[in-house]
Amino acid sequence: MNASVVTADAGTTLSLADEAVVYGAAFLLPLAATLLLTPAAAGLARRLGVLDRPSDRKQHIEATPYLGGAALALGLVVAGVVLGSTARQATVIAACGLVVFGLGLYDDLRGLGPIPKLSIEAAVAVALWAGGVRAGFFGVPAIDLVLTVAWVVAITNAVNLTDNMDGLASGIAAIASFAYFAIAAPQGDYLVAAFAAGLAGASVGFLRHNFPPARIFLGDAGSLLLGFLLASLGLLLDLDVSNDVLRIGVQVLILGVPVLDTALVVVTRRRAGRPITEGGTDHASHRLAALGLSGREIALVAYSAQIVCSAIAVIAVNQPERAVPFAIVSVLLALGVLLAVLSRRRHASDTAPR
Repeated sequence: MNASVVTADAGTTLSLADEAVVYGAAFLLPLAATLLLTPAAAGLARRLGVLDRPSDRKQHIEATPYLGGAALALGLVVAGVVLGSTARQATVIAACGLVVFGLGLYDDLRGLGPIPKLSIEAAVAVALWAGGVRAGFFGVPAIDLVLTVAWVVAITNAVNLTDNMDGLASGIAAIASFAYFAIAAPQGDYLVAAFAAGLAGASVGFLRHNFPPARIFLGDAGSLLLGFLLASLGLLLDLDVSNDVLRIGVQVLILGVPVLDTALVVVTRRRAGRPITEGGTDHASHRLAALGLSGREIALVAYSAQIVCSAIAVIAVNQPERAVPFAIVSVLLALGVLLAVLSRRRHASDTAPR
């Protein structure tokens, strides 16, 4: 495709200037809306008593309002209404996202067991498939349907599990969304690029209020919605690569931190003979906290790891010959930063007055 135009979902084309305006609006509108709506959501949560109260398995020490997911969802709605989209896939994702948001909100307010949640998530994934938002890896409908359901359920819950400390889920979602945008925009994929820009904007807007120490939490309504929308982006993105291994690797890397953290938790709980769905303090963030890192330091370490993963994914698509050297250097730098932080924390602990 000619680099000077991008094909829109309505069958029109945009100049580079128009493209910049559309993508800029897609990012800025939900960012501004979420920035403004989040304090109102926090006030409403306090009036309704929708609060996350401290416990032995939680890091915060004060009751903190939920309903951040409502502000995030409304921010995306504002962008959707203003920008509009005639693509059937966008309508399907919006409708399914509303169901996922409602599922999470019900869980926040009343509580819901893992089996009903997973069942509804699987049903939503089937609805995505029926609406044309689907995996096409194998080319066999039945197998690709299973892959679609597995992907949606896994990523939705991986992001939900990442929301265990201030700022993690929203910050990681913003970085992953930027990665999707960086891949989709050069390919002329208008729908995915605008979608990713909007999700990044809403995530950054919410992060302003959620970065440690958080003044409001996403709740399951927000974290499940973020996970679902990121999973939908993965299904929509048509990677311009011929290698199937690279195709899978790029998708996993874009969501590297949630995927790796979930794998760590699953392995740890299985080895301990505990149910995978049981909560606990065995996430990577909790392990970093046990090493003495503060909430802000943990968030920054997680962001750094996600940036590395996402950058490798983007480079692997656009300049595959440079992906491996970049990955090696990035991982070494990330490890160096982590060791420096841990060394500083250990030195501060050793020299503190007793």
